[in-house]
Amino acid sequence: MTSSSALPGPPASSLDLDGRTALVTGAAGGIGRACALRL
Repeated sequence: MTSSSALPGPPASSLDLDGRTALVTGAAGGIGRACALRL
């Protein structure tokens, strides 16, 4: 398992998704998994 601090891009704490819904497809592996973990 990869820690979120090792992922590229802004830190997850800077994402403001309050009151929003995120749909991540392909979350079993690759970029989709990284996005799901970050969210």
